[in-house]
Amino acid sequence: MSAAPPTDRGRATRERILDATATLFHRQGVSATGLDQVIAASGTGKGQLYHYFADKRELVHAVVERQVATVLDAQRPRLEQLSTPADLRAWADELVDSYAHGDHPVRCPLGALAAELAEGDPEARAALERGFALWADALADGLRRLRVDEPERLATALLSAYQGGLLLSQVRGDLAPLRTALDVALAAAGA
Repeated sequence: MSAAPPTDRGRATRERILDATATLFHRQGVSATGLDQVIAASGTGKGQLYHYFADKRELVHAVVERQVATVLDAQRPRLEQLSTPADLRAWADELVDSYAHGDHPVRCPLGALAAELAEGDPEARAALERGFALWADALADGLRRLRVDEPERLATALLSAYQGGLLLSQVRGDLAPLRTALDVALAAAGA
């Protein structure tokens, strides 16, 4: 991966490229996104894109790392505050509400990348695996504060319910499967 740009202007350009690419990947997928679309969406030139990213594969890996950080940064504050079953329920409700009131596709940025990249890109798969492990660890830490049995297993079950519920909700065009999957997993946590 290329080194971070040394100037503020270079960092801003690189961030614009990553922002645009992450949005395109989330909305339409990695394989459906061409570099010309990234250039147009980011308002940059081809030379700038290739200055910061050697090729699409390097750009994909940078977006994976960025999406992992973005998801974890969004999750950590809520998970660090888990102290009651009601807090756990509020975490799940917040996840569902973000899709009910958002204008983005009904899919997790990490889950969507994993579905598309995990089998064909070992480096991306490893980065996504680390991201999901960090997310599960943060959730398990919160579950330990709730004194639930087997917090690591329950964290995995909650993330699995979330990912699977999102997939079924995407297919159905309705958030009911996500709510149901999370409700069942939350019941195991006493929430």
